[in-house]
Amino acid sequence: MSSRTRLLAIVWVGALILGSLLGPAAADPPAPAVPARPVAALVPLAADGRMQLSNQDRCPLCGMFPAKRPKTAAAMGVADGRTFYFCGNGCLLRAWHDAATHLNVPRERIERMVVQDFFSGNPLDAHKAWWVAGSDVVGPMGPALVALAGEAEVTQFKARHGGTIVFQLAQMDDALWQKLFPPKK
Repeated sequence: MSSRTRLLAIVWVGALILGSLLGPAAADPPAPAVPARPVAALVPLAADGRMQLSNQDRCPLCGMFPAKRPKTAAAMGVADGRTFYFCGNGCLLRAWHDAATHLNVPRERIERMVVQDFFSGNPLDAHKAWWVAGSDVVGPMGPALVALAGEAEVTQFKARHGGTIVFQLAQMDDALWQKLFPPKK
């Protein structure tokens, strides 16, 4: 057997062994749930902050369809005129926290974030809203981050649903972020 034939046999056996160790998942990775580039909403936010969801809009973080759960939907408008609709407040806050990674938009280009008041369903500026975490309310992605119009609503909400953390976005720092979104182990 020539040295070239021996080398080809070794490479072939090595490839077989490597393929059996890695299994079929290595050869055929799963498709991502959302597009590589987030797709903007078909219809932007109305001037009064109302969301104009369509059945084609997808949450840019998880791929869910916000129109299927309109009571939990949230929205973000960016400086280039695009609007992104999210399945819930948690995905909105993750996108806001790291917009460059999730939306390919620098955070300073975010012009508007709209959430819905838990009790009335009215649109709220996410920066003016009062947020409650750790309640018994469940959203599309699990435990919900609830937005409320004011401190009186927070008191009423906590009496009904509990809650361990109350904050406004201006209070967001690394310690609060870690409490809200602990790293996965």
